[in-house]
Amino acid sequence: MEEKSLATIKKTFIQNVIKFCIGAILLVICWVYVVDHPAEKISFFSWFRVIWQNVEITVANIFGENGEYLKQKYSLESYYEALITLAEGKPCVDPEIIKDLQKTYEELLLEPKSSLEHTLKKYVRKQMMFDQALNISC
Repeated sequence: MEEKSLATIKKTFIQNVIKFCIGAILLVICWVYVVDHPAEKISFFSWFRVIWQNVEITVANIFGENGEYLKQKYSLESYYEALITLAEGKPCVDPEIIKDLQKTYEELLLEPKSSLEHTLKKYVRKQMMFDQALNISC
C-alpha cells in the first residue's frame, strides 16, 4: 500500500512540476508582451502609481498637510505627460517647444512638496501657454 501511495505522490509531484514550468513560461511570454507594447505597459503599471499617489494624499491629509496641492501636482504631472506625447506626435511642432515642455515637466517632478502652495500656479500658467502653443503651431 505504501508503494502505491509513493507512486501517486511521485506522479502528483511530476504533474505539479510540469504545471509550474508551463505557468512560468506563460508568465515570461506575458511579461515580454507587456514590456514591448507601450500602451499595455502604461495601463498595467499606472495603477501602481495611482494607488501610491492616493495613499500619499490621504497620509498628507491625515497629518495636517494640504493633500489638495499634492493631488493637483499629480494631475499636472499626468497632463504634462499627455502634452509631451501629443507634441512629440505632431511633426509640425517646434522642437524648442517640446524641449521646454520636457524641461518644465522635469522641474515639476522635482518640485518639493513643501513649496507646492506657492509654485503650482506657475505650472498651471505654463500648462495653458503650452496648450496654446500646440494649438497654434498646427
